[in-house]
Amino acid sequence: MTCSRRDDGETCLVTRINVMPYRVLSHTADTGIEATGDSLASLIEELATGMFGLVATIEPMAAERWTKFSVHSPSLEDLVVDTLSELVYLSETEDLVFCAFSVDLSPGALAVTMEAGGVPVAAVEPSGPPIKAVTYHRLVVEEREDGWYGRVYFDV
Repeated sequence: MTCSRRDDGETCLVTRINVMPYRVLSHTADTGIEATGDSLASLIEELATGMFGLVATIEPMAAERWTKFSVHSPSLEDLVVDTLSELVYLSETEDLVFCAFSVDLSPGALAVTMEAGGVPVAAVEPSGPPIKAVTYHRLVVEEREDGWYGRVYFDV
């Protein structure tokens, strides 16, 4: 892991998960991440991994319980926020910290079906504060020449 200061004054922690990186972004009362993916589905998986990576470090193979849900949204940005928000809700209601994700996108529609695996909160040593909400602050979801890029901030 390496630390650096960006031109915009935010401090970043660069971390690699699997092959795709995510980067932690500091903000006054929020924490954010940037992620990349080869596809929109892999970007959403990486954003979910990064979001729960802020809470605790858990290997994907540790997942004990799985849940499946679907989200339909009017825009790409809403799809990302709604999917991550549903994960925050399910984490709270099912008392799980998620660590493994599989995303299927519906062709031609802004819809996601996600399977998320996690471990009970009681079995996890927290490494950061819990995520309270996913925000639209400085939200970016875009396809670039080299793949997909996303930036999301969370209320903590």
